[in-house]
Amino acid sequence: MPDLSTSLHVDMLNDAKRNGQPERDGLYGLHWGDPQRLDWLRFVRDEFLLPFVHPDRVGVEIGPGGGRWTRYLLTLARLYVVDFHQELLDELARNFRAPGLFLVKNTGTDFPLIELESVDLVFSFGVFVHLDTPIIESYLDNIKTIIRPGADVIIQYSDKTKEWARRNLTFSDNDPTRMCAMITARGYRIVREDRDKLPHSSIVHFTKD
Repeated sequence: MPDLSTSLHVDMLNDAKRNGQPERDGLYGLHWGDPQRLDWLRFVRDEFLLPFVHPDRVGVEIGPGGGRWTRYLLTLARLYVVDFHQELLDELARNFRAPGLFLVKNTGTDFPLIELESVDLVFSFGVFVHLDTPIIESYLDNIKTIIRPGADVIIQYSDKTKEWARRNLTFSDNDPTRMCAMITARGYRIVREDRDKLPHSSIVHFTKD
């Protein structure tokens, strides 16, 4: 299994807490941008997330952070938020409780407690930008086992063709050509991409037929 033992995401959480960010902004992660206010994040919310959130669907969010995207997913019939780090799940639990919300700690790129072919929507933002290729490939393999045919999978990832990504040392070495190749090699069908709107990354929507 790929190594996910890096403390990057926990270090970022601890730094934010030391700086008083969650209390100041209301949710951990909003210092990176609020989808309510920032144009390119509002674009992601309105074009790549909200159209796929319906009260009869089951969703998975990979790497919820403090919940800046989770808050838009709570109307799903059931939402699994999955993270490798218990500290991040604890931070989310400080902000959100709902009957259909389930916090899942995984052991790498797996999806414990989630039934095979039971998921209609997978969303991840701010996570895959930091993941190296073997981890992304493993996640793509495992996602395929939990989604139904026709499900919507939406992932933001690092795009090193962009200057902002090249300057960010925590962003992984990835780009649209490589990401799309990893996706299609596993038999997924790409529905839509946007390679232009996000300043340091790109986003892709794909499915399993």
